[in-house]
Amino acid sequence: MKTMLKNYCTTNQARIFTALILTGILSVSSGGTLIKNAMAATANQPTQTTSEVLKGKIKTNRLPNQVVNAVLRDLARRERISTKELKIVDYSQQTWRNGCLELPQPDELCTQALVPGWRVVVSNGQQNWVYHTNSNGRFLRLATAQTPSVNLPTSVKNAVLQAASGRLQQPVSRLNITQAQQKTWRDGCLELGGIDELCLAALTPGWRVVVSAVNQTLVYHTNQTGSVIRLNEKASENTDDDKVKPVPIPTSELPPPLDQNVVFRQISSGGFAGRTYETVLLKDGGLIRVRIGDANDSERSVRRISVQQVEQFQRLLQRYRFSNYKNLNYPAPNGAADYITYTLTSRQGTVQYNDISRNDLPQNLLKVINAWNQINSNTQT
Repeated sequence: MKTMLKNYCTTNQARIFTALILTGILSVSSGGTLIKNAMAATANQPTQTTSEVLKGKIKTNRLPNQVVNAVLRDLARRERISTKELKIVDYSQQTWRNGCLELPQPDELCTQALVPGWRVVVSNGQQNWVYHTNSNGRFLRLATAQTPSVNLPTSVKNAVLQAASGRLQQPVSRLNITQAQQKTWRDGCLELGGIDELCLAALTPGWRVVVSAVNQTLVYHTNQTGSVIRLNEKASENTDDDKVKPVPIPTSELPPPLDQNVVFRQISSGGFAGRTYETVLLKDGGLIRVRIGDANDSERSVRRISVQQVEQFQRLLQRYRFSNYKNLNYPAPNGAADYITYTLTSRQGTVQYNDISRNDLPQNLLKVINAWNQINSNTQT
């Protein structure tokens, strides 16, 4: 980072020097003084400028000076070090989901209001600290202050960071452990077992660890050494991951439960034609599609997949936690028209989405949808 900033300042100095020559201001007698003053002006830019150049590109939204000063002063007070030893290495605008800036203290009641603000990463060259602030820095919280990770075993830390790095496709250097809490899990699956998974019924000491990156937070459950680690996908879902904000489906609008021999069902409705189709997958591999309201049943189609494929799809529903989206609707943008709404139902629950916002859905839900669409496209009459 120091090298990058040095190069940035050097480039600015060269530009200033060139400008002085072109305008004829520079002279033999006064040139040294002008250059010296120009270099001093460049070096004395506000602290926030150091965070403007990140990874070779310019940040378009500048971090306000009052936020910079508030964060640096708070950390300097906490760590009893000079603000001169601290540097802001990354920041991003955020909209926090509650008045606690998504960092509530135990048993704290948080106002359920969206709070515009910033996520700021500060470094002393050896350690990083992550802050959540409001828009002007008058209200801020240190993420690592809530549940310090000082006692987190190195083996657990490394295991969690490696897992998060692989999932987010980001280097470990860009990840921060913002929370680490000792836990005693109720079973050997760390309380994250699947529906049909056999979990050892024994108390398991371990850790709950939160890893943060830009626009993403992951929550992991581990055992005491980190040799067993699981991602809590439901807790990891956040507003950054869900580009479309889900809303509960009213009970009165939920479809009827599945028949005993049905594994999965899709109901599609809307579009230009305004027709409604129902497709069901049976336990024996039968795939039946009908149009609702077709008196002659003329559009019925019957296809088939293998029982092994049915079982594979059921395992996929568990693997990607389809139940996490139980009774949620991902609505279309306001003013949208002629879109198709899909209602998917499994034994774990029902979820709704539409063809306009499909690509903005959570990644795990998309994986389920893609697998289901593949079953539909690969079956034979």
